[in-house]
Amino acid sequence: SRAIVGPLTRHLLEELHVDRALMGTYALSLDEGLSTTDPSEAFTKQLAMTRAGQVILLADSSKLGSRSFAASGRLADIDVLVTDARIQPGAVRRLTRLGVRVVKA
Repeated sequence: SRAIVGPLTRHLLEELHVDRALMGTYALSLDEGLSTTDPSEAFTKQLAMTRAGQVILLADSSKLGSRSFAASGRLADIDVLVTDARIQPGAVRRLTRLGVRVVKA
């Protein structure tokens, strides 16, 4: 994928600040937040979210209600979730209460 992930990214990302980070996720739990299969990727995602003024998560509704091996972010880190219309209304209400704006695309 020609991606740089893991602790080697710390120096690079600590030198940057971005207005918006567009993030993806492998899994999204309303109780445990974002997760992925790769601990190095999780590290990089967590660090990238700290360097962004706004975090926009792009995740279809099939990701919701699942979790994976490595925690990669908290729901509190997410400003906007862009998802599909199949997201459950209860999930939208809970995310909204947590301060996440939900956009159905």
